[in-house]
Amino acid sequence: MFINKIIERFHNSKAAKFLSDSFLFENIDDISFVLLAATIISTAFMPSGTIGLLASVFVLSCVFKMFAKKGEATELSFLNKVLIVYFLFVIVSLFGASLFVLSLKGILKTAIYLAFYFAAVYFLSTNKKRIIPVMLIIAGIISFEGITAIMQNISHIEAIATWQDTSNVSDSTKIISRAYGTLKPYNPNLLAGWLITGLSSIVALFGIAVLKKRKKTAIVLCVLFLTTFFAVFATGSRGAYLGLFGFMSVLLLYALYIIKNRFGGFKKIKTKYKAVFASIIGFCLIVAFFIPSFRERILSIFSLRKDSSISFRMNVYEACYQMFLDNKFLGIGVGNNNFREIYGLYMKTGYDALGSYSVPFEIAVESGIFAFLTFFLFILLVVIRSIKYISYKSAHPYNRLMVLSVLLTVSAVMFHGLFDTVFFRPQIQILFWTYIAIFHAVTIKRAKLTKLRLLK
Repeated sequence: MFINKIIERFHNSKAAKFLSDSFLFENIDDISFVLLAATIISTAFMPSGTIGLLASVFVLSCVFKMFAKKGEATELSFLNKVLIVYFLFVIVSLFGASLFVLSLKGILKTAIYLAFYFAAVYFLSTNKKRIIPVMLIIAGIISFEGITAIMQNISHIEAIATWQDTSNVSDSTKIISRAYGTLKPYNPNLLAGWLITGLSSIVALFGIAVLKKRKKTAIVLCVLFLTTFFAVFATGSRGAYLGLFGFMSVLLLYALYIIKNRFGGFKKIKTKYKAVFASIIGFCLIVAFFIPSFRERILSIFSLRKDSSISFRMNVYEACYQMFLDNKFLGIGVGNNNFREIYGLYMKTGYDALGSYSVPFEIAVESGIFAFLTFFLFILLVVIRSIKYISYKSAHPYNRLMVLSVLLTVSAVMFHGLFDTVFFRPQIQILFWTYIAIFHAVTIKRAKLTKLRLLK
């Protein structure tokens, strides 16, 4: 690998010896972990620029370690090669963009996200003991925001925009006070997407607590899960409801798999565990269908043109489809500002939009059909390999739970992404790529010559 050769040459230089003897190098793992933790925590409170800055500093810390420490060169897996090919297609779209400068800004943001991902892969692969602490951090901030969202909903927080169409809501039904948490910019859809992205960390930690027979910890985590589940509904984000449906469907299938293959069937499970399982399912059903405001919000998904928000999205989809047909190979270029300028040539009067409101559409429109296909292949490979790993009997139970959390996150994010584009916000990107990095670190195998071979 070309990069490995450069690193190996640097290791033989005087500069490398100087760096390896420095105080910074001696504590680089601790420093990198603090920076990674700060980046993750910042997604809950900080603006996009600050999140991007912290992510960039974390990347630099990992690059410093890579050049200063011998014996930790990395080899790209096929999965990561697919991701790099996707980014190359994104770069190609830049040269086909009519608004070069605006598209360049969008590509720089994408480059930061992917650099963060590769840095996280490198760091977590060489510091596997830090994986559970990272999951704890994610679970902590997710739980905090979940509680905040519920408090906002209960206090009937004033809407910061006209977030929902009330024309088709019955007079007897209370309108949802759409919570938006502390994420910046304030947006219920962003909060909902962020919550379902990080929710699986609580599931993984709950499973570990059960395996360790720590009942009190398991109960606390179960309560936090149900709290966050309720908080997603408190946002009123219908796209996130679909994401939550994908999340719960995968979780239920996994539970049935465990019951059948590990316990020999549902009848052999103790009554108290059956009661817990039934209680969780019952709570989720009550939240979804027996609270009038939530039920009305869910049913409005099927209103189509009768709902102003859905009708607006359908108009955007029609315009985006035409944009794709006119730019199917290279796309229009990446970025919100770039999209808005080009979209103005296709939109219906009065229907301005920040994006396509669909992740697959957004990728296809901005970067072309080849970028869309390679990104889809990347996600498909993650899903397939996650399912295979979970089914391995030789896999460590903790590792299996970590990979399950990745599968849950990908399922939730992709379902949500069918009808919203908050996925491209740095808050969600940081959490999402952290999970994919965990997937690599957990399933990685150490080669004899101290090289890291990723899922080959």
